[in-house]
Amino acid sequence: MRQKLLKKYQQQPYQFHHFSIDGSNGETNCTMLYSGNIDGDAAFLVIPEINKLEDWHYKVIKDISALFQLTACNKINTQDFAASVIMAQSNSTDTILRYCKMYNFDYAKQRICLAVELNNSMSISSTRRYIIRDIFASITSWITNTYGCKVFFLKTHTHYVLYLLFSNDVSQETAEYQAAESAKKIHQFFGRDNISTLIGISLYASDPQQISKAFFQAIDAINLGQKLYPAEYVFLFRTIQVYQWLSTMPQENLMEMYMETVEPLCRASNADVNYVQVLRTYIENHYNISKTASDLHIHRNTMMNYMARIQELLPYNIGQPENRLKLQIGIHAMYLLDKQNES
Repeated sequence: MRQKLLKKYQQQPYQFHHFSIDGSNGETNCTMLYSGNIDGDAAFLVIPEINKLEDWHYKVIKDISALFQLTACNKINTQDFAASVIMAQSNSTDTILRYCKMYNFDYAKQRICLAVELNNSMSISSTRRYIIRDIFASITSWITNTYGCKVFFLKTHTHYVLYLLFSNDVSQETAEYQAAESAKKIHQFFGRDNISTLIGISLYASDPQQISKAFFQAIDAINLGQKLYPAEYVFLFRTIQVYQWLSTMPQENLMEMYMETVEPLCRASNADVNYVQVLRTYIENHYNISKTASDLHIHRNTMMNYMARIQELLPYNIGQPENRLKLQIGIHAMYLLDKQNES
């Protein structure tokens, strides 16, 4: 039916067209009229005829359609917002606020940016674009209905972007949780149509100057996250932030950082015990011996022995905060070096 209607439109683009659809209550007659071009696609106004339309109805429909066309012609494309705010990282606050007001972006709210990258092998047919548009419409509705936050959606040349705008009474922890759950839902929705996704999540922020920065954080999360965690599909910038910083360093500096921290632990590890993994789990559990032992499925006394051995292998006191931070960075440097060597 779609092809038939498109053919009718091409033959008589500004005329009314009639067709019927089957429903639970039987057949319904519909009237269709072209209403302009939106985002490169022809848009139509479709009126189900619950009661037969009279002559004056058609005049009203034409007037409504004309308003749609006027809106489409004067529609400020969100790609303009992307170019003026998202991609322009050096704009003044006044300029950013002016564009936000123009595009109805609620800059006063706390926000998190989600960048969605679809697999490159996808066909970009008209049908596929409709599917993508419908999915994002469903996702936006789901987020709004589930969490009550506003969603500002736009498309750049490379990514689909959703800014989740939270009221000020929503905590950072809650907002980050809702953003992560929204990302999982995006992956789930697209998965139903066999479309794979990679999703980056920015830090939580409210400063208007962070609007652009949040987008690039989400992109960096995808680019570095898929290298570090190739089996994952959702990447939080907060999680990979230290790797993003370390990845800008020369490899010899990373190697030096590794040698000065966890290299002795790697050298002493064997088939029975991985001292780096023990230390990493200990750090992740906020230096709680019992919790670490439970996570590693070992006895608490064994864990105590491991920690004593780790202290023997390292030339500084691991109980001091500055040394613990140094070890965390060393573990990250080791992991990044491993990934660089794999590639």
